[in-house]
Amino acid sequence: MSVTFVVSTGRSGSTMLSKILHQHRDILSMSEFFVTLQRVPLGWELPLRDMDGAELWELLSGADPVVDAMIAGGLKNDEMFYPYDAGRFTLAAGIPNICHNTLPILTDDPDSLFDQLAARVPTWPRRPAAAQYRAFFALLGELLGRRVVVERSGSSLALISELRAEFPDARFVHMYRDGVDCALSMVRHPMFRLAALQYLLALEAGLPTSASFEDIAAVIPEKATGLIVPPFDAERFMACDIPPAIFARTWSIMVAGGVEALTALGPQSWTQLSYEQLLADPASELTRLAGFLGVPAEPDWLRSAAELIDPLRTGAATRIDSELLAELRAACEPGDRALASVAAGAWPA
Repeated sequence: MSVTFVVSTGRSGSTMLSKILHQHRDILSMSEFFVTLQRVPLGWELPLRDMDGAELWELLSGADPVVDAMIAGGLKNDEMFYPYDAGRFTLAAGIPNICHNTLPILTDDPDSLFDQLAARVPTWPRRPAAAQYRAFFALLGELLGRRVVVERSGSSLALISELRAEFPDARFVHMYRDGVDCALSMVRHPMFRLAALQYLLALEAGLPTSASFEDIAAVIPEKATGLIVPPFDAERFMACDIPPAIFARTWSIMVAGGVEALTALGPQSWTQLSYEQLLADPASELTRLAGFLGVPAEPDWLRSAAELIDPLRTGAATRIDSELLAELRAACEPGDRALASVAAGAWPA
């Protein structure tokens, strides 16, 4: 099966794209698969060791207590589609990682699909991690009748070099969005806020910015509890004043680094997809994307995709005051410059 990775900074419309791709009869749309393998939110350390099926299944089926506590505290992300009020798994007992995002995109009955996977994956032999991931994609493709794999994990621009090393024949779609609009979306997103609060509280505690939630809580428990360690206080969490420039700088660093990694691959290995252009002209952009993926741009698919697109979900930058806008534009400048260099053909060395 061919594999393509959609990489982005997050908050770039890639969840919407996952839904659109799932509507295509040939595409296995793997939403947030690599997120399910993490044990630290936004940590981005891919498991690359040899493993057997039981180890892979433990990664996919294990529960993340921080994520479950955030949902229980009213901080569910909009990429999470599991039926928390009706599904078999409960927050109290722990939701399998793969059930938050990946399986609900693929089926209306994620519990049944989970059971089918649970019956087969743990029996697999030991082999390299990439071989296990390919086998997992192939199994889902077999179960769902899909032949082209498109994996999309938010904030995955940082993974390009690792993914290329593990999947040498893979191709990449860089989905991007206006940096200021993206930063303003990050400000409201619980997981991005969690990462920013971890950073800010580590500074306040006099610890390295990479300090764990637990280390921070040991120094300033009165600040950390409810914000970065359970039980979460949703009202206090969302009310914290986090400078939007933090997210604008994050966007810029990720885009500049991602463009550098992509352009090192050569022009046949990747393409770009603008969120704003997709909203403005979905038929043309999806037809181009389908050609890159090697699937037909069937009229029924294009029509169903259009129903998932809200052309008004853009332009947040036009609704903020001029001083903040100027600050955020300045923070986004390195990322904007990297994108412009690609558009002009002046790729970074």
